[in-house]
Amino acid sequence: MKKVMTIFGAILFVSTVLISCNGGVNEKDLVGKTFDLDTYHRIEFKTSTRYWIYQRPLSCGGEGNWSIQNGKIVLGPNDSGCESTQGMKGTYEYSQLK
Repeated sequence: MKKVMTIFGAILFVSTVLISCNGGVNEKDLVGKTFDLDTYHRIEFKTSTRYWIYQRPLSCGGEGNWSIQNGKIVLGPNDSGCESTQGMKGTYEYSQLK
């Protein structure tokens, strides 16, 4: 139950913090940027197609593919060994990065 609440909280947080970008920000603008998805999860855009996500403290993490589609960040599945980190894949709106 705790994992479900953590995942739900993370998705809710990302949904409220990340607002749609209809032009201006592209893949090149995000490369190298890092932000917290919630208290435990951090994501970094490594390249214009790959992201690194991990659970803090660095207990598990993994990489996956990402893109921008219709002004939203799309995180593909990642190879993390942690269920909650794997659950962060999906489509997110955004307006700022921390």
